[in-house]
Amino acid sequence: MSEGKRRFAVVLLAVVVGVLAGSLITEIIRLILPTGVVKTFFMKEVAFGIDPIHLDLALFELTFGFTFHFNFVAMIAVAVTVYYFKWWL
Repeated sequence: MSEGKRRFAVVLLAVVVGVLAGSLITEIIRLILPTGVVKTFFMKEVAFGIDPIHLDLALFELTFGFTFHFNFVAMIAVAVTVYYFKWWL
């Protein structure tokens, strides 16, 4: 595997691990923190993507679409994992 492909694979792996870790930490925070300003800050998210498109083809139905949800905890988790994984580059 060439150096460029390896570097891209490591960065992609770091981002995926960071997103998963951020989602897990967000759900834990959602369960633990009481309602208030701190919980609102950590749970505030920005979502963007493509709204679901429903296609009915008599024989079967297809639905396409995706949405990304970003919040503060997920961004911190991605930054930390990319920083950690940079040692493998």
